Amino acid sequence: MLYAPKAFHGLTSGAVSLNGCQSFRQGFAPYVPDCRLIAFNDLSALESALAARDVAAFVIEPIQGKGVNIHSPGYLQAAAQMCHKYGALFIADEVQTGIGRTGSFLAIDQEGDVEPDMVVLSKALSGGYVPVGAVLVRGAVWEKVYSSLDRAVVHSNTFGQGAMAMAAGLASLAAYDETNAAQNARDMGALLKNGLEALKPRFEMLKDIRQRGLMIGIEFGAPKSLLLKGAWSALHAMDENLFAQAVVIPLMEDHRIICQVAGHNQDVVKLIPPLVINQDDVRWFLSAFEDVMIKLHRVTVPLNLLARLGRNAIFG
Repeated sequence: MLYAPKAFHGLTSGAVSLNGCQSFRQGFAPYVPDCRLIAFNDLSALESALAARDVAAFVIEPIQGKGVNIHSPGYLQAAAQMCHKYGALFIADEVQTGIGRTGSFLAIDQEGDVEPDMVVLSKALSGGYVPVGAVLVRGAVWEKVYSSLDRAVVHSNTFGQGAMAMAAGLASLAAYDETNAAQNARDMGALLKNGLEALKPRFEMLKDIRQRGLMIGIEFGAPKSLLLKGAWSALHAMDENLFAQAVVIPLMEDHRIICQVAGHNQDVVKLIPPLVINQDDVRWFLSAFEDVMIKLHRVTVPLNLLARLGRNAIFG
């Protein structure tokens, strides 16, 4: 099984074996054998790994959740074709990117003629109300598992196909169509990206904006000015994970906006807002983010962050 650095496919025994972040793997060995890392976004590395014809499958997120890393145009289509050439399955993990998040029902729908053998869906499939997931597979794959009547229940789970989960899933799919969620994700995502890009010339720690629909990664980088460089270095010397918290915490405490750090040891904040946000919501976020950036570009940011962390630790 092949997987990429920074990949996140879940935390059960099999999924953690395909986890590209050591923080999630540590303490849970032994892993499923023969799970191998290959370089991100590198077709040559993929072909080298596949050429031995001992690979069962390549499991990949169309856009990585940890860091919001986006593949080069054409990569996923070529990767799927390469997998089929060498007899491996191409598995698209659309748990985070599926159901309209990136501006189409599946993220791979925007990647040309990608032919997955399996697609994994969850999260938005129930609108956030009930745990629900789905695995879509090609007929040939299905028939390998459920090959006869006596194997009809060879792979199942106790709570699979629960009535409440199925009702929530159907309702979410109906709402997806009725609200034109994918189009709204494209429109509002573009507004967010344009607004964030407009802020980059003003704030030297704003490095990059990665966006597809309403899945947005805001990456920060070391500033050039001497005083700000000292504050940046001080925070990173304390802990490589701290800087992004200096963005996430005030967005929540001062502006009541929930977002998240995009992964361990990354100066990236991830936005995955509701697919029904409107222009007023976008303006609200951009105004709040501008306020946070103004305060972040002051040399007192390490002390302010430590004070917030300490207050939260004491008072919960």
